[in-house]
Amino acid sequence: MGGSGTGGTRGVYVLLLAATAVVALWVTWRFQDAPFAATATTVVLAGPASFLGWKAYLDGHRGAADTGARAALLAKAVLAAETRQRAQLTGDGAHRIDLGFQFRAEPANNAAGAAATGHLSGVTAYYKTVRPARLVVTGAPGAGKTVLAIDLVLGLLTDPARTDADPVPVRMSLAGWDTDIPLEQWLAEQVHRRFRDRGLTPADAHALVEQRRILPVLDGLDEMDGAATPVPRRRAVAALRQLNAYQDAAGSAPVILTCRAEQYDELAALDVRMREAARIEIAPVTPAQADAYLTARSTDPTRWASVVQTLYAAPGGTLARSLATPWRLNLAVTVYEERDPETLLPVRRPDDLLAFASPSAVRDHLLGLYLPAACRQHPTHAGRYGPEETHRWLAALARHLAATTPASGTGPGTDLALHELWPVAGARRVRSADAAIAAALVLGAGVPVVPWGSPAPPLWLFVGVVVIAAVVLAAVLLAGRSEVEGPRILHRRGRRGQLWQLLTLALVGGSGFGLASGYRGGWALGLPVGLGIGVAAALGGFAQGLGETQPTDPRRPVRDDLAFGLMLSVAFGLTSLVASDFPAGRVFGFAASLVAGLYVLTGAGRRYLVFLLCARGLPWRLGAFLHWSYGAGLLRVSGVAYQFRHRELQAWLAAHPDPVP
Repeated sequence: MGGSGTGGTRGVYVLLLAATAVVALWVTWRFQDAPFAATATTVVLAGPASFLGWKAYLDGHRGAADTGARAALLAKAVLAAETRQRAQLTGDGAHRIDLGFQFRAEPANNAAGAAATGHLSGVTAYYKTVRPARLVVTGAPGAGKTVLAIDLVLGLLTDPARTDADPVPVRMSLAGWDTDIPLEQWLAEQVHRRFRDRGLTPADAHALVEQRRILPVLDGLDEMDGAATPVPRRRAVAALRQLNAYQDAAGSAPVILTCRAEQYDELAALDVRMREAARIEIAPVTPAQADAYLTARSTDPTRWASVVQTLYAAPGGTLARSLATPWRLNLAVTVYEERDPETLLPVRRPDDLLAFASPSAVRDHLLGLYLPAACRQHPTHAGRYGPEETHRWLAALARHLAATTPASGTGPGTDLALHELWPVAGARRVRSADAAIAAALVLGAGVPVVPWGSPAPPLWLFVGVVVIAAVVLAAVLLAGRSEVEGPRILHRRGRRGQLWQLLTLALVGGSGFGLASGYRGGWALGLPVGLGIGVAAALGGFAQGLGETQPTDPRRPVRDDLAFGLMLSVAFGLTSLVASDFPAGRVFGFAASLVAGLYVLTGAGRRYLVFLLCARGLPWRLGAFLHWSYGAGLLRVSGVAYQFRHRELQAWLAAHPDPVP
């Protein structure tokens, strides 16, 4: 399955579904016998879903393909993704500061071959001299650790001396790693999760990790814990222990790790560090580097003359310390290069930066103006997302992250994954609304069954409606026990979850089909109908084809989860619709099938829609807004989640929920 496998599988399924629906309608018209027509309809509708489900199941559990071919495929995907990410971080013109760094020797267990100093432009050559190839990149907040890591990934992938046997560098965020999961298992899950749209199966990812064809580039060791967490209890300690045990045939396996210098020093003071590694620390931006950067980013460098002169005159002064990192320089350029859309003249004068008495005052000043400036400079949907609304919405999400802890951690969260945001609106409120809507829709679908003004309907009609409502309600309540519900939550619960899903679909299918068919025997026929379609869904079915996630669009899991549930529930509903001799039962069967499919076969998508109904103070099209914010440079993408561009911005928004006047 290559990169186009997702679209191909989707197209095949739609064609098969349309063709079998036509066959089912013809069978119903040709043979005016409800049981026979029902059986034929079930076979032709459930057949394609079951076949594709079994095929996807086998594809996901087959042996890994040739690891060399998969590694080459992965290298191309990583190159494309990281090129986009660097362009998004560096902004227009891709201007980068040639950061300097120094080797910091530890008391013991240093890697050999590391030079005393180096620069960003030569980081690939620097890394290739380190033996074993284990590098720790440290620096101050905003010093450029992530940009250096991305440059190193791209440099290794485009190195003329690279061979097919060299491992593929893959950058991953450490913030969400539950260290109870073994390192190799977590690495394989991350590789598959990010690049399954390129055809990498779980077996492929595990083989690449096991054979050390992956070079882990682990970003943000400092983001695993909060500052107040005692060092012995930090997840970072457990992470470093696993990294020290990560071996290959030659000894310690290659790893690249980034961490803030202060947090790494706290760990190293207790002899907790990555062993057999070379640690480098990124130096502050020099006045000459700042001068070159401001000149390159500005259309009129003379506007920055007083700022540059102050940096040269007082390299240890307030302004120099305030603009000593690439992140702060980027803030300053974004704020002071903003131009009035009517006159095209600059809105502010850089000379204003000279009036502040402390670095913290400069920081708050720049952060307060950064978001409005970035919003106005973003070319798309400028009128839809105003600076004030954007500030309030992002601040609400930042406050949510401040109250959220990553898996097994005690620090603030960093990931804004759409399928995990529903607790923002109140976990109890969303779960209650989810269950109430499910029950109401199923019971509402049963209203046409009741022949108002006619003799009382058979008892089994009412029993069927109640059974379906109860089963769907139970499924939603059980799924709602999880505080963080991801895609295919029922599928992720292991064998018990799969068994529950099968039984739910069998009961819903049996009840719905029995009602729709209009005769008691339909109940006995409906149970295997529901079970058959349930098997197709539980095997992975179309989820493997629809659930693929592009690295640049975290909205895909929710969209595809809804599409998967909708398409299978439509297939389910057509069975009741075309095979029934009971008019009211047709309406109920089709409606109940749609509701049951969306509420039993989906998790992430359904819960996300209910969350939007319950949320206050957030845009209705939250996914579109987050993607716009990513394009504006306010957020970045990490796997299937958005993250704030910088943790300093996230913390500032959490502390300032209202826009700055």
